[in-house]
Amino acid sequence: MMKKTLLLLVLMAASKASFGQQLCVRDSSVLQTGALLAPPFWDTITMLYALNDACITHPYNQSVTVNVPTSFQNIPMTNVTIATTGAVSNLPVGLTYSCDPPNCVFNAGTLGCIRIYGTPTSANVAPDTFDLGITVTINLLLGSVPLVFPGQLPGNNHYYLALKDAQCLVGAYDQHVDLAYIKTSPNPFSGETTISVETIEGGDYNFEVFNVVGQNVHTRAIRLEAGQNQIRFDGNDLPNGSYFYTIGNKNGKIARQIVVAH
Repeated sequence: MMKKTLLLLVLMAASKASFGQQLCVRDSSVLQTGALLAPPFWDTITMLYALNDACITHPYNQSVTVNVPTSFQNIPMTNVTIATTGAVSNLPVGLTYSCDPPNCVFNAGTLGCIRIYGTPTSANVAPDTFDLGITVTINLLLGSVPLVFPGQLPGNNHYYLALKDAQCLVGAYDQHVDLAYIKTSPNPFSGETTISVETIEGGDYNFEVFNVVGQNVHTRAIRLEAGQNQIRFDGNDLPNGSYFYTIGNKNGKIARQIVVAH
């Protein structure tokens, strides 16, 4: 009887741990766009910080989809691998990563997933910008090639992560606009998500949502009061994939990425 009771307790604990663990969520829109990573790199066209902002002492969670090609420089690939520790460089203190699959071996022609998570500690100085790098090994039929994404790709590519202070107030970015803090939760989402916005100055703003090719899928005028506000967005009618929204007024706008995953 005692052995059965202990076994039951172990199974219950394992079940709770498994249930409470956050999953790495893949963004299938890369199959249409051909992008290597989602969220995408920072580039000189959109100037978007596509990764979720992090805040000191606040839990952080960001899924990164890896769209593994079938060839590299016209040579067939077998897989792309990263080390299970230390492959994502320049993370804020307190953040780490894991892979799905757990061995961090992403087979050619599949969607791998890297989850960046943890809680930034007060050992960091905020506000700050972290230029992340992902060290990978591209395994070909004829050998292996080491590469750091995105810095060693052609062009001016970066993977920026914005770190803000524990209050997540103004001072980190976007000081040319009247918005102090933006957080989208849940994200990814299947039906409706809530965008929490803290404004320096109340007034009339525009809220717009675009798909990955820049087509406007939603527009509305909103009124924000000085202080904390919430904007609800219903994505039930949108196909699965990545989108970005902008909130702005005559002084400028801020853009953030969202992922619809029904």
